[in-house]
This record gives sequence, structure tokens and C-alpha cells, in this order.
Amino acid sequence: MCIKLAFLFFAFTALANVVIATKRVVVKRDDNLPARVPYVFPPPGTDAVADAIRQRRVNGTLLDLDGVLLQDEGVASSWNINVFFGVIRDNNSLPATMRELFISRTGALNNAAYVWLQHELVGASVGLTLNQLGEIRLTPAFASAHTPNSSLTPELNAAMVFVDFMTESVQVPQTVFNSLHKFLNDTQMVDAVATVGGYNFVSRFVVALDVDSKADVPVPIPTSL
Repeated sequence: MCIKLAFLFFAFTALANVVIATKRVVVKRDDNLPARVPYVFPPPGTDAVADAIRQRRVNGTLLDLDGVLLQDEGVASSWNINVFFGVIRDNNSLPATMRELFISRTGALNNAAYVWLQHELVGASVGLTLNQLGEIRLTPAFASAHTPNSSLTPELNAAMVFVDFMTESVQVPQTVFNSLHKFLNDTQMVDAVATVGGYNFVSRFVVALDVDSKADVPVPIPTSL
């Protein structure tokens, strides 16, 4: 009996930990605050585009970003449904940690708190540590080109320098391109440019429309995960 009770206890604990970890990733990350245009949230089953977006959201819930995009279903559809950002987020060839570094660093450089808040836990879920997220958030632009970040691997340091140049100066020196290319093949380099360029667009979109009232909110400094 004692053995059975112990087994049940450990099984329950393991299951609870899985549920907690899952909730950390799939929890809705919006505060449901207004944007500069009204959100459009069609009820489930009433709008094919909205339903398709729900299917790719891990918790089946539309984000405030989706509510803004659904003001124009053509934009919402091409943004979300297996087209540009669907490929960038879910189907590109980059290592997951590098993809999330590109996204979060772009959000940090552009003071786009909404982007950071949407991706901080995603980054943690694919392997970025608290220290790494802290350096992604706090390192001044271009500083990594002179002093590599202690918690980042050589490939992630190269990615930091690359995203800094793409975001802050647009022009990427050949040496910076080559430094990242040492770790990525040609296809991955195209995906790297598409990801950084794409999330510079996302940053400007969510800030200009003040999605979830985050335009004037400082990008959080990660203290726990």
C-alpha cells in the first residue's frame, strides 16, 4: 500500500508539473487593454479567417494583435495563416533559440514591449535562460560587437551583432554577415534576415497602433521565468 501511495504521489506531482509548465507557455499574454483602433473578435464558428488564426494559437484564443489585424481580413489572413509570419514563427530553418533571440532582441531595440511580452516565455520554452534573456534585453546596441556577452554561445553572440546592425543601421557590414554565416547555411541566412526584418515590421505595427496599450510601456527586464 505504501509503495502504491508513493507511486501515485510522484505520478500526480509529475503531472502537476507538466500542467504548470504547459500553462506557463500557453497562457494568454495580453492584458486586454485597448488599442488605437477597435479590436475585432468574431465569435468562434462565424468567421473563417478568425477560426484559422485560432487553430494556430496554442490556447485557441485570439490575441489583441489578431483583433487589430482582423480589421482587415486580407492583412490578417496573409499575416497569420501559413504565409509570411506563419513561416517565420513556425516553419523556418533557424535553431529555435536563435529565432527567439532575433525576435526578442528586435522588440527590445524598438521599445516594443508587446513583442517582448509575447515572446519572453516562448524563448524560455525553447532553451533561452534567464541570464541570456537579460542580456538580450539589456545589452546596449552594438556592444556585443566589441565585448561578447558572457552567457551567450558564439553563434548567439553573432546573432546579437547581426540583429543590432539590421535594426539600428539597416546596413549590415560584410564582416558581420560573415560572422553569422559561419554558423548558418545559405537558407538559414535568408531566414535570419526575414525574421529580423519581419519583426522590425511587427514592432512598428504594434507600437503605432498601441496594441494592448503597450506603446509607452518600457520593455520589461526579466527577473524570473
